[in-house]
Amino acid sequence: MKKIGIISFLLLWAAFSAAQTIYFQDDFEDGDISNWHQIPDSNWVASTDGAINGNYSLKHALSDTAGSSHITVALDSIDVSHKNMKWRFNLKNGNFDPDAARKFWVYLMVHDTTHVNGYAVGVNLSGETDSLSLWRLTGSVADTMLLTTSFDWGPNDLVGIEVTRDSSGVWELKYDPNGNFDNLINAGAVKDDYYTAANYFGLSFYFKRENAGNLWLDDVLIEDASKVNVAVKGFLQGAFDSDSMRTALADQDFLVYHQPYNSSPWNYNGDEVVRHFPDGVVDWIQVQLRTSTDSASTVATRAAFVRKDGMITDLDGYSPVSFSDIADGSYYVVLRHRNHLAIMSANPIALSTETTLYDFSTAQSQAYGTNPMIEVDTTNHVFAMPTGDANANGQIQNDDKNDVWKNEVGLSGYHKGDFNLNGQVQNDDKNDYWKNNVGLGTYVPF
Repeated sequence: MKKIGIISFLLLWAAFSAAQTIYFQDDFEDGDISNWHQIPDSNWVASTDGAINGNYSLKHALSDTAGSSHITVALDSIDVSHKNMKWRFNLKNGNFDPDAARKFWVYLMVHDTTHVNGYAVGVNLSGETDSLSLWRLTGSVADTMLLTTSFDWGPNDLVGIEVTRDSSGVWELKYDPNGNFDNLINAGAVKDDYYTAANYFGLSFYFKRENAGNLWLDDVLIEDASKVNVAVKGFLQGAFDSDSMRTALADQDFLVYHQPYNSSPWNYNGDEVVRHFPDGVVDWIQVQLRTSTDSASTVATRAAFVRKDGMITDLDGYSPVSFSDIADGSYYVVLRHRNHLAIMSANPIALSTETTLYDFSTAQSQAYGTNPMIEVDTTNHVFAMPTGDANANGQIQNDDKNDVWKNEVGLSGYHKGDFNLNGQVQNDDKNDYWKNNVGLGTYVPF
């Protein structure tokens, strides 16, 4: 059964989910393979006979005959040159030992189904090895073995196979000889970016009379495994004290457990939620990636934590902020807070799974615009996001005082009028922070 899904991540301190692009998924549980194209017709069925998982698997349907059978499914013409791809599936054969005449493989990505150019994984693609191997195919010929394993495929083997390709063309082949994916053995990595079109996924089986009907495929998953990690540092003026920030909101148990940016003007519907807060958390902060300075170019948004040392972290309190389904590249990084003015990196930052720290606090020139931050330490020249924007409209004005702070003064808890983030809305929020910053505005376009 094909489905688009949500990939869940369980972290040490938090449980949350992030959308991930699934290009194709089929567990065959609906018994329907009408979207698969067979050559010849009627050689494959979704069958309960010997199913790998659940009630159904894709199964070779012939018996007492020799020949070859092929089946493919069309993908959405994926160009993998700027993506990190992952293929996963279970493959099982019957009671026969593969050889040059009894062989099978899975087409991971090919351009077309007649003059095949692309990549496949299996056994005996060119007739010389029973070892599970990854091949490049040109003109329907397996011409280059890229990776091979020490796994010698024998009778009645059920194997979980995972293949990945990063955006630069580096392939990895992993397998679990127990048919799962929890004990994957890595066969190594190799770079090959000769072909980048993923138009079809499929399966080929060459068999003798006694082997017909003895091949199964199940739990196919093809997804975009692209992600970038953002290592960034930035201070909040309101919480800054000496050389770090206060954690008063966390210390008084005022921090909310679900990200607070799901209302106007942020309108972010992310489901970041925690059960416990890591040590040193000051507050929630929103991180955006843009391809240009324009807000319309925003390609990803996450809620994260700002720590007392200024580090912006994922929900475990120490990892860089991870963005799934985002390819390597250069992006503007935006930091938004519920009552501080937003800042954006002065220039695009090169992002990938590797991380290099971008520190907003070291200079005004680290942020986009003319003097967009407040110098909170004039001796060491430390800069921070300006506080006082209670209604988060990008401007620190009278309405922040009159419409928000004035209505909240005297309250304790998690409030927008608490400009110094000490958990209390008091006169010092107005006199020491809002009054000094009134008239300032963000340079980040919204």
